[in-house]
Amino acid sequence: MKLKDQVAIVTGAARGNGFAICRALASEGCNVVLTDICEDIATVPYKLATKAELDGATKEVAAMGVKAVAITCDVRSDAAVKAMTAEVMKAFGKIDIAVANAGITSLIPVVDMDEATWDDTLDTHLKGTFLICHHVVPHMITAHSGKVVAISSVGGQRGFGMGSHYCAAKHGILGFVKSLAMEVAEHNVNVNAVCPGTVWTPMMQGLAAHFGMDQEEAKQQFCEGHLFKDREITPKDIANAVLWLCLPESRCVTGNFIPVDSGWTAAAG
Repeated sequence: MKLKDQVAIVTGAARGNGFAICRALASEGCNVVLTDICEDIATVPYKLATKAELDGATKEVAAMGVKAVAITCDVRSDAAVKAMTAEVMKAFGKIDIAVANAGITSLIPVVDMDEATWDDTLDTHLKGTFLICHHVVPHMITAHSGKVVAISSVGGQRGFGMGSHYCAAKHGILGFVKSLAMEVAEHNVNVNAVCPGTVWTPMMQGLAAHFGMDQEEAKQQFCEGHLFKDREITPKDIANAVLWLCLPESRCVTGNFIPVDSGWTAAAG
């Protein structure tokens, strides 16, 4: 096992891509700290993960033979991320891997968007990524070793109508990753991102339900840009890319991103 006895923090870990990432890391022997907000956000038009879901995910990861710990954490809050990081350091004494996966979405035109919607989206994706790195990376620098993976999106490479807040955040993550990679390379810390296409997670299912869309019709519409029409992108596909960026094989990859988008960005030019 290539990550045996290492320690990873994964945000947004209770379900969807985050849970798949936790399982992938555990499959290589990594101990995992699963974090999620475990409460709804008023500006998000669907239900977010619950504490029961986080606890259930943690039990499943622990059943893979690694140590798994659940910590409720709102990545928008500096105090919450600081406290979570301190708790992990107290429990394990180190942090080898950080995966900034927590995310939310909504579809709103700029002219109709309120400040709270903008702030919650940017704070969850972009500020959340910053705060995780702000508190975790110093421990990696001290250890002279670490892997950071942030989850961006196809929306970090192009725009979507009614998604200005989401795309701004995801574009920002890619710029942040490139800059942080330049700062910490001398400390043997790799910083990269993964850019998924549409993955039919509870986030996307909830968004479709909010708009009263049939789930299968919505899936076809949201996946319209995928080149492989008979090959659905799954959370495991995203997790496999994240896992590779955490393995020794990716030691010379930093400041970059892996698109797992079924060719969407290639077709978009």
